[in-house]
Amino acid sequence: MQHFMIAHLEDGRYNGAQILRPETAKMMHTRQFSNLPDMSGMCLGFYEETRNGHRIIGHAGDTQYFHSDLHLILDAGIGFFISYNSAGKGETRAREAVWHAFLDRYFPFEPPAAAVQPTAAADARLVSGRYLISRRAETTILKVSNVLGETKVSSDSDGRITVDSIKDPSGQPKKLEEIGPLMFRAVHEQDRVGFKRDQAGQLVLVTDFPVFVFQRSSWSQDSAWNVPLILCVMGVLVLTLLLWPVGALIRRHYAKTLNLTPQQRRLRLIVRLACLFDLLFLCGLAVFFSMAEKDIGVLSPRFNSLLRIIQLIGWLGVCFGASPATP
Repeated sequence: MQHFMIAHLEDGRYNGAQILRPETAKMMHTRQFSNLPDMSGMCLGFYEETRNGHRIIGHAGDTQYFHSDLHLILDAGIGFFISYNSAGKGETRAREAVWHAFLDRYFPFEPPAAAVQPTAAADARLVSGRYLISRRAETTILKVSNVLGETKVSSDSDGRITVDSIKDPSGQPKKLEEIGPLMFRAVHEQDRVGFKRDQAGQLVLVTDFPVFVFQRSSWSQDSAWNVPLILCVMGVLVLTLLLWPVGALIRRHYAKTLNLTPQQRRLRLIVRLACLFDLLFLCGLAVFFSMAEKDIGVLSPRFNSLLRIIQLIGWLGVCFGASPATP
């Protein structure tokens, strides 16, 4: 990685040899796209970062067990690389904390004071809401998990906003103040977010990490009511199954019989089987993808049979749920 960084800092030249044409190296270092002109953009293989008064390019990456980060300060001829085999604890990513400490030590910087924006309060209210990350499942069953990962933007009476995914080392969301039209910066810090409208006129949240954006959640995707709805549905499924034997014990205690027609008995059994398979399906998916979070190998073809069994259980729930009430 040291050799790689030196070659890019020298525009493709390393150890006396031009291993990459200078114009190619410069093209790789040049912005090719940005979500907002005043925010960091994408280069070729690298993405931009603006911090401590310098334009920086780099790239981060993760595997199951390693977390790495590379930064090149082109105007200072400096390369920085870090890699470690633990995600660490707390709200702060270790690689980011070390990198920022390095910059503050060798390139001290004081963010300029923010000019008062007369539209701050109105803009803060405008952008408040919930947003979905653009890097997500959209056409598969995993879409249901999107409601668990929404980013919430809130405003206060001072015209400042908080983005719940932008936190300080103590885990508290940072306060951001408006420094320009729909452009916000952390108070006394450098983290920035901006907002724009897409082709449909919906608000889009843009951060200085240009790999993805956050799109405004529609009413049908809003976790504010979807999460309670999912919990209520699961509660109904659980209670239906739990009260089945409880009801039988109560009837037995009071010597009461359940007088049902054959059709009602059949329907009663079908409803409980539908609840059972639906609950097993939801729990099976949750366990499967929880395992995948800890071991990405679970998503390999080796575990396809387990996923197919979970899907089959889901289809059984659908079949019993769609069964007609009459024989």
